[in-house]
Amino acid sequence: MTGDNTGGVAIFDLDKTLTVRSSYTPFILFVARQRPLRFLHAPRLLFLGLMMLLGLHHRDDVKAEMWRAVLGGLDRADTEAMGAAFAKHWSSTALRQNAQTIIARHKSAGDRLVLATAAVDLVAAPFGKALGFDDIVATKSAWTKDGKLAAEFDGLNCYGQEKLRRVQTLLGDDAPDHSIAYSDHVTDLPLLTWAPIGVAVNPHAPLAEVARAHGLRVEDWQA
Repeated sequence: MTGDNTGGVAIFDLDKTLTVRSSYTPFILFVARQRPLRFLHAPRLLFLGLMMLLGLHHRDDVKAEMWRAVLGGLDRADTEAMGAAFAKHWSSTALRQNAQTIIARHKSAGDRLVLATAAVDLVAAPFGKALGFDDIVATKSAWTKDGKLAAEFDGLNCYGQEKLRRVQTLLGDDAPDHSIAYSDHVTDLPLLTWAPIGVAVNPHAPLAEVARAHGLRVEDWQA
């Protein structure tokens, strides 16, 4: 039964775990629609996206290039407002069918809720706060001295081992008792196997193939 870790910690991935789709490209397009001149970069970004899907470009490089082209240099207040507006839209349209039920169950059990995601903090922070999360671990935006969005992220993309490292920085090297981690993606195996309970939520094929071997539960939040 989900939510049976009273007084523990519940760690949730965001994209394709709590939601049915990833947030990064939709957020980029959301900003670009409000800054039409940024669409001049669209052909190159589409090309880079295709190269990433074909395995010819690393996801971190493509993510950074999209960031620079569409958001780099935007005013901080305006950018944070767009992030909040997008997060409100995304939480109302992209949540998995049972996501809020699972979150509410952990909340009522007194669990500490941690959102740990590769999504950018501009989206993850307002999204997580709206859903009642206590802590947000996300890919960090960087800002220039004059209040503009920097062309590079502040630190590494928050996934895989980097996500686990940052969760351990928050919670401690040893997984707290009665903690549980949820994710859809095989890159989160380090986090899923670090937590006493790891749950593969609507897992993509590579995670589904190895879930049982790693002692993970498998759940369908669309059922």
